[in-house]
Amino acid sequence: TMNIEEARAQFIPAVEEILDDCRLSDDLVDKDRFQIMMATIWGNAVLDPSRSGIEESDLPVLHDFFNEELNRVLGGDATLTDVFEFLVSKPGRDAMTRVSVTQRHKEFIIYFARLILMRDIKLEG
Repeated sequence: TMNIEEARAQFIPAVEEILDDCRLSDDLVDKDRFQIMMATIWGNAVLDPSRSGIEESDLPVLHDFFNEELNRVLGGDATLTDVFEFLVSKPGRDAMTRVSVTQRHKEFIIYFARLILMRDIKLEG
């Protein structure tokens, strides 16, 4: 099982790449887009850990690392759970529309939101 340092070493390049994709200027990041992308890579890691280069037993460590990165970019005590809460809210759904998330991608995010938030979430809106 990997530790947090190994998770950082393995995944910081991916997070930095996401940040670069979300950068509007040197010091401004599209935080909505960042949250969509972090939710997506988390969902992909959960669905197929080996494709992400990890074991299923590494998911808790990866989760902790992602939470650190979310704190760094979004501030406060942001967590993956908060990201999914945001994405299923009206502002989050509007953000997914604004950044042209496909219907299939939205369904993927909503699917994981249901699992993480442990409640039914409607796809519309």
